[in-house]
Amino acid sequence: MQSQLAIPTQPQERIESIDVLRGVVLLGILVVNIVAFGLPNAGSISPTSYGTFEGLDIFAYWVTYFVFEGSQRAVFSMLFGAGIVLFTQRLSTDERGSKVGTIFTRRMLALMLFGLVDIFLLLWFGDIIFLYALVGLVVFFFRDTSVRGLLVASGILFVLLTLYLGAMGSFISFAENRAATAMEKLEAGGQLSLFDQEMLDTWEEFVAEYEPDASVIQSEVESRQDGYLSAYTAIMPLILEYQVIGTLVFSFWDVLLMMLVGMALFKLGILDGSKSYQLYWIMVGVGLGLGLAVNAFEVSSAIANNYNTMDLQVNWTYNLGRLAVACGLIGVVMLICKARILHRTRACLAAVGRMALTNYLAQSLICLIFFVVLGFFGELRLHQLFTVVLGIWVIQLVYSLLWLKRYRFGPLEWLWRYLTYGKVVSK
Repeated sequence: MQSQLAIPTQPQERIESIDVLRGVVLLGILVVNIVAFGLPNAGSISPTSYGTFEGLDIFAYWVTYFVFEGSQRAVFSMLFGAGIVLFTQRLSTDERGSKVGTIFTRRMLALMLFGLVDIFLLLWFGDIIFLYALVGLVVFFFRDTSVRGLLVASGILFVLLTLYLGAMGSFISFAENRAATAMEKLEAGGQLSLFDQEMLDTWEEFVAEYEPDASVIQSEVESRQDGYLSAYTAIMPLILEYQVIGTLVFSFWDVLLMMLVGMALFKLGILDGSKSYQLYWIMVGVGLGLGLAVNAFEVSSAIANNYNTMDLQVNWTYNLGRLAVACGLIGVVMLICKARILHRTRACLAAVGRMALTNYLAQSLICLIFFVVLGFFGELRLHQLFTVVLGIWVIQLVYSLLWLKRYRFGPLEWLWRYLTYGKVVSK
């Protein structure tokens, strides 16, 4: 029976356009993540809160949040959803069909292990691997849902998340204004109502967490420069905030939405490059036109509020902008793959995409070594972080291609398959 389970996807069965697209967004995600890898948490929320922020830093901020933020993660989530459909369809076509649930569950549990390594050993509090495995166990039950059903479910989630983000943004604005009014009243010697006192306390707690004073920020920097064990202690509260609280209140539903969209796009044949040039050009024009316009509005709003990145993420337009840009990016990659141009570039990006798990964790490992072990955390300005990104890109583009010329799978992909199928997969 074990031999029936141990039949991983062969290289010739892969869909090049999906691998290329996965490679593009795997590299693109680092542009956003590098801010959290290299700057204190307050710097991720507003880069003006720590160190020098001028000149090229402003350009770097625009590039990060105008083009990359949100859209790369959206496409990555879509591809994971598409991968679930592809994986289960292939299992169902042979004798493994009766074992689909068992194999897939084993696959997601193994992925959770990689996520836990990324979070608790590599100290990447923004890890998405564990979350993908968790949501994947839910999305599995949608694998046979029709395209119409997937789009309806996605539409409902999109509306609910839009309303939620709009409500969050409105509440924050309301709390800020109410707290300002309460402070003015106190300064004038007046008495506050119970409600106004609660709003003032809530706002002060919010500011203390998301806009800490210089001594708190410096303490975090020193802790994360002072070696692995010191950084571990400093990062644990961030793990709780991002991996537990963040997952419950937003990330789970966000990833669920994008995975369902990805399943629908795969079933429509959009992700394999088989649709018409006209459709992909429409995706590029409408997606990038609408998405970048929305992003420009959001970034301008954030800049007007002292580069407060939270203004982007609690805006009701957030998912509209990132989803539109994601569709535009998909259109661009599909056009390139369909036209069979940029052969060498496609080959390198496809290799990065085929080794996505290895490369994602390698980014965490490299950043852990550079920023924590070598002590560069908090030492680079925002635009200088992009030199680290560029260096990692070059490394991953080169070694991924060289590795796959010799081996069928990336090292962690090989281990993931072993944990999934229960059998060693040779070269």
